[in-house]
Amino acid sequence: MASPNVVLVTVDCLRRDRISAYGHERRTTPFIDSVLDRALHCTSAHSVSSWTCPAVVSLQSGLYPHRHGGGLVPGEPKNLSKHNLPTTTPNDIPLLSDLLGARGYATAAVGAIWNAHLSLPGRFGHMVMLEKAAPKVMRVAQKWMRAQDSPFFLWLHLGDAHEPLNIPRRMWNTFGKVPRLPNVRRWDFTKSGADVDSEAFARYRDARVRLYDVAVRAVDAAIADLWSALESAGLRERTIVVLTSDHGEEFWEHREEELRDFTDPRDVYGVGHGHNLFQVHTLVPLVVSGPAIPAREIRNNVSLVDVFPTVLEAGGRDVPEGDGRSLLGREEERPVLSEGIAYGFEKRSVVFGDRKLLSAPGDGYERVFRLGPDRRETAVIEDPRETERLRRLLPGEPSVVGEQVEATEEILEHLRGLGYIE
Repeated sequence: MASPNVVLVTVDCLRRDRISAYGHERRTTPFIDSVLDRALHCTSAHSVSSWTCPAVVSLQSGLYPHRHGGGLVPGEPKNLSKHNLPTTTPNDIPLLSDLLGARGYATAAVGAIWNAHLSLPGRFGHMVMLEKAAPKVMRVAQKWMRAQDSPFFLWLHLGDAHEPLNIPRRMWNTFGKVPRLPNVRRWDFTKSGADVDSEAFARYRDARVRLYDVAVRAVDAAIADLWSALESAGLRERTIVVLTSDHGEEFWEHREEELRDFTDPRDVYGVGHGHNLFQVHTLVPLVVSGPAIPAREIRNNVSLVDVFPTVLEAGGRDVPEGDGRSLLGREEERPVLSEGIAYGFEKRSVVFGDRKLLSAPGDGYERVFRLGPDRRETAVIEDPRETERLRRLLPGEPSVVGEQVEATEEILEHLRGLGYIE
């Protein structure tokens, strides 16, 4: 078999439960829904973190953050800021772009990748960093693909569902009339003293979450355009396409618990990402399609680290030893890990079967949860033996740490625009 192309699409902040085929009340993802029956798709896929920088490195290295050292925020409690940026990935950690590039692949990264770029500088042959707008990302990507005369690896990072939301004007009222409230494209009512029982909050929350779903619908349409472009160019049957997200997003589901049990140096609670490791932060969609990829549903817990060996095996390449397991092999239940937050005391979690341990020693927090059919935390389990069993599976301290990113004004400007720093 000729070497297949590889297209990796990551949709920033896309929660698994916003995929309409998985039960969401709004028809947010009609195209993605249509692909599932002819692709390998995972109903319980977990990110390794709740923010972009460590997650995209794990996705492309097959290693957990404590083993690749990229995208980690120094200090305790952690506070991503202009004076405390994350680490880059050490050059001796091999990525998909390195391994495929060494095999003659053209490599490119296109999209809203400013924060992802922090942990992966210079690791692609061609990089185009754009402001959001998924349709523009797709146009640039399609032009680059058409110019290639060798196999290619293309990473597309779509930021439309990230704060501030990118909403095409014509789609604003896709899921019902949305008032144009101040800052509705950004997170609001986040501070500890915010009045979340007020009528103003209820109105804002409904509008903000509704617009998030509109952003997801817009991204779904852009992905459909990419699919059509691959087909019209005769590339679809020889291209592996991976569709996933770097992490989820919180919509105030755990605000009361976070106020009570956790420290956040920003005084921000209950919204966004990067601050905790509940299932709303870590459950993501994961769909793989292409030559040598069987169409099936995987219900066991899997991780973003599994993408790396899956792509290499599907392409007939040797798979280096790592933390991931190819999704093309036999299904086996195993623990999946998350770590490497950006704000607050470090948190680590392990999910094994229908149990989850979330640990934050700096906050004096440790809970074992039972996961329900929707893979969300349903009940606290008070069983010392179960706690100890899961505690032994938690990730350890980082065995490798990259150099801290230098704070240039360009980097700081983009991080401010994304809401990461003030």
